[in-house]
Amino acid sequence: MNITVIGADRPLGAALAAGLGPEFEVTAIGQTAAEGCRAVDILERDALDAALAGAGAVVFAAAFDAEADSEQELLDMAARGAYVALTAAVAAGSGRVVLISRLDLLRDYPERYAIDPQWNPIPRANAHELVPLLAELTGREIARKGEIEVCCLRLGAIGSETALDDALAALRTALTEARTGHHWWVKHVASRGRFAKEA
Repeated sequence: MNITVIGADRPLGAALAAGLGPEFEVTAIGQTAAEGCRAVDILERDALDAALAGAGAVVFAAAFDAEADSEQELLDMAARGAYVALTAAVAAGSGRVVLISRLDLLRDYPERYAIDPQWNPIPRANAHELVPLLAELTGREIARKGEIEVCCLRLGAIGSETALDDALAALRTALTEARTGHHWWVKHVASRGRFAKEA
């Protein structure tokens, strides 16, 4: 399967693209060029249309650890970036988008609560926490049109809460599992801590 990873100029996106490489044909793109990643303006639809041509599935990792010069740019990257990426994926005929988000959106619930993916996010009022939420909301609304499946994987801090191997295993499953009839679904990926299944 041909997979395009968007956000591969950031640490997590780069690690996911590298980890998928042995099993899939991976195209890694990001806002800036990096090793194994070519620069594509993900806010420009024409650029993404060309970059996603032939992609069987898309991984949108740009909202997990986004960086920008201002909060306005961060929020633009999240909302407009996710919108442009997902609508380009629909136009390219990609069957599925895996959107990488953060478990931080649920961290302010009391620790005694058993949180699952059905719980509503409660982000703090800062751009870094709003970025993944805006990406999620954009993905959910596009998925509800019924033209593409969007799986949202919420990850914890890589290394301390979510092992990279577990994130990659969840991503492989999300990319390859059979169509379910649901066009939007959310999964939590935590190796340890309060969000882990065994916690």
